[in-house]
Amino acid sequence: FSKWFSIVLFCFLCTYFFLAFILSRITVEGKHEPNSTVMIYLMKSGGHTDFVLPIKTDVIDWTKTFPRENTGFNDTTTKLIAVGWGDKNFYMNTPEWGDLTFKTAISAMAGLGNSAIHATYHYEILSDRPVIKLFLSKKQYQELVNYIQQQLVKDPHGKTCFIPAKNKKVVSGNDAFYAAHNRYSMILTCNSWINRGLKACHKRACLWTPFAGGIFYQYGK
Repeated sequence: FSKWFSIVLFCFLCTYFFLAFILSRITVEGKHEPNSTVMIYLMKSGGHTDFVLPIKTDVIDWTKTFPRENTGFNDTTTKLIAVGWGDKNFYMNTPEWGDLTFKTAISAMAGLGNSAIHATYHYEILSDRPVIKLFLSKKQYQELVNYIQQQLVKDPHGKTCFIPAKNKKVVSGNDAFYAAHNRYSMILTCNSWINRGLKACHKRACLWTPFAGGIFYQYGK
């Protein structure tokens, strides 16, 4: 049994990585609209990608969605906010890769747990990691905002659901976690979530990608 299981698992992983490579190279073309003056970033941290957005524009003030009071520092001098999505259990219990357990990994890959959005306030774009700069029109930015807002679980009053971190090592002081919709899996990863957001605001994206490399490939990075 173990021999056949190993063979099936090997074939599955080969197929998965093959499809991930091929489909991430197929481009979903975006649109360049006039008056594209809203500057955002895609920022890669290890294998994870975040949207990095201006905290306040005519379209939205993100401090109303992700209150600074939920962060340890409550620093009003920050200018950008990074927004990413992922498996809640992984986020809340894995401050470093060395803390990852087999149970957490299997639960995340199989889509067995809930998800969360990680919102981090920044003073400026970080220079020690790969970054893509994008310009969106006001309409495109509104579409991206709508996409992110629709991913958030909200109470009857329309407030986001803050998730306090029991393990203080998973937060840095300028960040917090919020309950989100959908389940993380091998099909819908943190990078797939970003890729869907790019499609939602009509910017260049992959047909599908579970990895950050696919997104950055589309922008020549």
